[in-house]
Amino acid sequence: MTTYLIVGATALGQLVARQLAGNAETTVRVLHTPTETLPADLAAQVTEFSGDLATEETYVAPLQDSPIIFSALSGMDVDLAFEALFDAQYHQRLQLTRFVMLSTAGVDQEVTGELVYPGIDNVKEYLNQQRYAAKLVDEAEFPYTILRPVTLTAELGTTPQIIKEGAPVPAGNVSRETVAQVAVDLLQNGGYDYQSLAICQ
Repeated sequence: MTTYLIVGATALGQLVARQLAGNAETTVRVLHTPTETLPADLAAQVTEFSGDLATEETYVAPLQDSPIIFSALSGMDVDLAFEALFDAQYHQRLQLTRFVMLSTAGVDQEVTGELVYPGIDNVKEYLNQQRYAAKLVDEAEFPYTILRPVTLTAELGTTPQIIKEGAPVPAGNVSRETVAQVAVDLLQNGGYDYQSLAICQ
C-alpha cells in the first residue's frame, strides 16, 4: 500500500488526489487550511487533515508512514508552510520518499514574454518566496521534482511540453489537468529526480 499526501486543497491538488485515489492500492491524505473544503465525493475517498500550514504540529500526523508528497500550494507564503513541514519531518526523524512541488514559471527568470500571475499583487516577493521554498526542498536531500507551469487554466488537458531547467520558457497558459497528469506520473512512477521542469501547453 502506497501512501500519498497532498498538501493544499487547491483545484490542482484535488485533481491529483482524485487520480491517485482511483487506485485501490493507495491511501491518499489531503492536508489543507481550515478555510478550504473538499467536495463530498472526494472527501469520501481520502483522509482529510486540516490546520495552520505554517505550524509544525499540523504536519506531524499527515507525515507518518513516509508518504510520497505533492505540494499543490499556490499563492503567497508557501515558504512558511515548507519551513513548518520540514521542521516536522526533521524533528520526528521521518524519512520521506519523494516530494513533488508545484511552483511557477518565472522563478529562474526563464520566461520569454509577459507571464500572468493571477491573484498575486507583489510578483517580486512571490517569486522570492517560491525560490526559497524550492531551496528548502533541495536541502531536504531526498528525491524531488519541482514543476514550474506557466499560467494555469481550467481547460481540458493536452500533451504537456516539458522544458528542463536552464532553457527559455514561452509565456502562455497550461491547463491544470495537464499539470496534474505530469504530477501523478511523477508521484506514481518517479523520474526527473532533483530536477526543475517547466510545463507548457
